[in-house]
Amino acid sequence: MESQFDSADENYWNRSSRAAFSFDDDDDPDDMGKSGTISDQTKPSTKWDNGIFNDDTISEASFDNSAALGTLNPLSIKAILSDEALKLVLQEQTLDDHVLAKGVTPEEELKLLRRQIQSTLYSPNLEATVQKLLHGKLAPLEMFKSLQEKQELLDTLLANGGDAVIGVLLFLKRTLNTAQFNGILEQRPKALEHYLSYLRQSGDVSNYIEMLQRFGRHQEAALRQFQAAMACSELSTRKQQLQRLIDAYASAGVGIIPLYEQIFHAALKLQLLQEKEGLSHRFGEHATPIELLFLCCTQNKNWKDQDMLKLTSPQRFAADQDISPAQYEWTALNERAQAQAYADLECIFERVSTWHPLKARQFHISFDLALAVQRLFELQAPATVLQLFLSKMSNSSEKLALAQRVKCIKAVIDAMVSLKQQQELQQLRDTLPDRSEEQFYCENALKSLQSKRWTTDNIKLKL
Repeated sequence: MESQFDSADENYWNRSSRAAFSFDDDDDPDDMGKSGTISDQTKPSTKWDNGIFNDDTISEASFDNSAALGTLNPLSIKAILSDEALKLVLQEQTLDDHVLAKGVTPEEELKLLRRQIQSTLYSPNLEATVQKLLHGKLAPLEMFKSLQEKQELLDTLLANGGDAVIGVLLFLKRTLNTAQFNGILEQRPKALEHYLSYLRQSGDVSNYIEMLQRFGRHQEAALRQFQAAMACSELSTRKQQLQRLIDAYASAGVGIIPLYEQIFHAALKLQLLQEKEGLSHRFGEHATPIELLFLCCTQNKNWKDQDMLKLTSPQRFAADQDISPAQYEWTALNERAQAQAYADLECIFERVSTWHPLKARQFHISFDLALAVQRLFELQAPATVLQLFLSKMSNSSEKLALAQRVKCIKAVIDAMVSLKQQQELQQLRDTLPDRSEEQFYCENALKSLQSKRWTTDNIKLKL
């Protein structure tokens, strides 16, 4: 029984007249054959037997696309790329890094190596090399041997721009002597700016300063040296670096760069003052001279007669640090107003005449008086202080406008008296609170204005 089933299995799988498998064939083929219901239309053709079951990959060449080609015009590469662009593409391919593919014959490998050696050592191609560099690709620069070829390469890149200029400059730095490289930078300011930017961003401070000094940019070099010295974290190191700068610029020649020496001396004095007086506890070790001046103003107790022998005296400190009178007065005004020490404000702006020392002190301000009044108003100074500063203004019209802006009634009344605005004074008196100090002040101003019938302004000489 078992042998019969085995032989039937073998006969089933070894038969070549079997149809292709289909999920639609739900019935057993043996049963259908026995009943005689299989028609010739359901038998597979020889075409499918030879095509699908012998080779399950259909080649693209088996499709006949002649009809499609007959209906469409053939597209030429020249319709996509111009002759110049195609030439550049072909030149770039000749300079590409040659990676040998698998299965390359020795003859082809020899040709590729010969072409690479020739393009590297003998025949530099300027246009193709520039295009590769501008697109961020690697290109052999060793083929550019002569000084003229290197200059042409740099000039072409400078005309097009891009970060590739730095790579070419470093190549020139490596392959040229110092005189030739500096001569190229001197003749090409744009290349010099690229190289200085590279040195600054890479943190090469010594070469950056050396290049600045070599090309006569002493102000930038001194500023960079000063920044490097002040960037030191320790106070003792900053003092040493500043002293070294002072000695270096002093030995360079007397009067060559006096401004730089002045700045270095002031910074060194500032470091010594911070170390001796301990002024860095509030603003830190990297406090600016203006911040330290503000701190000196806070500690000063005698504004009428300052002790110029004391290093922390505001006037002495401002003189040592070459702080301008306007900066000194503005800093002192802000500090005294914030401390509400308004009695000291008049002393800050008092000056003794140099041509007449015995004369009484006079009010003197080094910046716009209107700015001082506006700042005092912002710091909520009392009206008496505002009136004191407004009384120093000579222009009555500007004084009236500013007094109205800062809401100083007495200064408004004084300005109207100067402008002889009697009607406006009467209108202002009616708006003031009854029996208030401002109302009494306005009434007295009206009386004094009415009593002055004859003044020098009313006297006119008739010829």
